[in-house]
Amino acid sequence: MQWKVIYVTVGTTRFDELIREVVSARALDVLVRRGCQKLVIQYGHGRPVQNSENILRDYGITVEQYDFKLEMPRTDILNAGLVIGHAGAGTCMDILNHGRAGIIVINDRLMDNHQIELAQQLSDEGYLYYSNIEGLVETIKQANLEELKPYEKRNNMESFVKYLNEMIGT
Repeated sequence: MQWKVIYVTVGTTRFDELIREVVSARALDVLVRRGCQKLVIQYGHGRPVQNSENILRDYGITVEQYDFKLEMPRTDILNAGLVIGHAGAGTCMDILNHGRAGIIVINDRLMDNHQIELAQQLSDEGYLYYSNIEGLVETIKQANLEELKPYEKRNNMESFVKYLNEMIGT
């Protein structure tokens, strides 16, 4: 699977730590080695990347970014060889339903850290990789996207909804 285009999304949240980590020097070094040529960043309610010209000059990676799009960013997901996103249920389902490889990142600051249960389950089943901010670069470095299983919507949606209901206690 190609790593040329990587889509980074925080959904409707603010997760500046994720955006900062993806454009850190250590992450960019790994992304270049993995063949990344373009980062498409959806930063939500957070802050845009300020040094995108430097990233292009120093790493040869083009940065395209936006806060939100009125329509679902389907094209951005479909054009990406890898999606790196926050570990919210909506982002996870977008990655899986569009057949993309993904690394989901847990936001440890959230109350009761509910994202870790979903992330662990999807990782244990072989659909996505997951990480926290501190481990993201190593996860990117070690990820073998060909090992991820394709998500079959028809067979898995019922069990996914059941799992979510159990997780949130409804």
